[in-house]
Amino acid sequence: MKIVLVSSNAGTEMGGEAIKAHQYFDYLLRQGFDAVLLTHARGRAGLLRDFPAERLVFVEDGPWQKALWHSRIGAPLVSTCFHLLAAREIRARFDPETTLLHYLCPVSPVEPRFPPRGFEVLMGPFTGNIHYPPAFAAREAPRRRLGAWLHRPAQRLLSRIAPDKRRARHVLVSGYERTRASLGWAGVSPGRMSDVVDSGVSEAIAARPRARHAGRCDSFACSGRQVDHKGTDLAIRAVAESREGARLTVYGDGAARPGLEALARDLGVADRVRFAGWRPHGEVLAGIAAARGYVFPSLAEANGIVMQEAMMLGVPVLALRWGGPGRLADEQSALYVAPTSERAVIEGLAAGMDRLIREPLLAETISRRARAIAEERFGWETVAASWAAHYPEAARPGAAVERETACLAPAAPKGQGAEAQRA
Repeated sequence: MKIVLVSSNAGTEMGGEAIKAHQYFDYLLRQGFDAVLLTHARGRAGLLRDFPAERLVFVEDGPWQKALWHSRIGAPLVSTCFHLLAAREIRARFDPETTLLHYLCPVSPVEPRFPPRGFEVLMGPFTGNIHYPPAFAAREAPRRRLGAWLHRPAQRLLSRIAPDKRRARHVLVSGYERTRASLGWAGVSPGRMSDVVDSGVSEAIAARPRARHAGRCDSFACSGRQVDHKGTDLAIRAVAESREGARLTVYGDGAARPGLEALARDLGVADRVRFAGWRPHGEVLAGIAAARGYVFPSLAEANGIVMQEAMMLGVPVLALRWGGPGRLADEQSALYVAPTSERAVIEGLAAGMDRLIREPLLAETISRRARAIAEERFGWETVAASWAAHYPEAARPGAAVERETACLAPAAPKGQGAEAQRA
């Protein structure tokens, strides 16, 4: 049985979803699966460096796709166009009797995929259907609030127009109850859904020594695109209320950065909040590993790969008990704050930072527990194996998902740059 992995983006230089597809395809080949990657041609150069050309199929842009890409109104249709063109390639190149289609990225449970009829299909892992906590609804952009209100009827309508998820033999879910609800509205029965971890931590990060915590340390880190839903302003306000003089390094950049810098000045903590901008991934990891804690107050995070990385490094995470981050750890392996109000979050983050500064033993205890959970659940090989384990149940009845005896060497990571900051 041939596995055709379909992902709109794949590579090490285009963000988290593209890296996920690259890592998973690398895993499939190393494990001996007869696998082919079907993806957009924009990642051609890097993929041809890392994988055999005969294992790659590229979807090329036409003039109308390029026009959509540069159009504010048409941009949301770019992925839809990719999947329509991908379906044409699938029909032309692969035998439905001996092929299993695995639609990996994008991870949205709403996006239509258009798999050709006659093929067996596995989809996911899906995440999404994530919105702001109720206490923060006023901060959410009107477009996002409208999207939340329309999500259920839109799913039901799309399931009639493009019943791709309803027809899939099996669907992987990494967004917990909220994503299961979305897929249910799309016609997917609970028996065809399986919960899996959304993404994994690379072996290079897992091989790093665990951070040790002793003595006083008042440095903290946060990272990501500087946009409203990341909640970086909450972290800065918490620094201003810290009684122990907490300091914060902010990695990443974005439209919200000027306002965040002004906020730090207005609160009188510009000397304790450093904006590092985009930095190489290794430098960001080193900065996180040297900190007493990682502050992660995102208001709409479907998963939280950077939280997984911090846990693997052994750095205590302060996060909201909301969305993906709220399901990655427990009370012994992270410090959680309930998002009941803006004031509660700011006070909770400040109190958590102060505790970690004053109590190195607490930081060390959390560090050990977080590392243990990360090693057990978040190693990339473990995560990838959990996805591939569902191939037999998704394949055509009676078909064997065989592996080749000769496995390829792992692809060397290239050009990862500041991807963790873009999470």
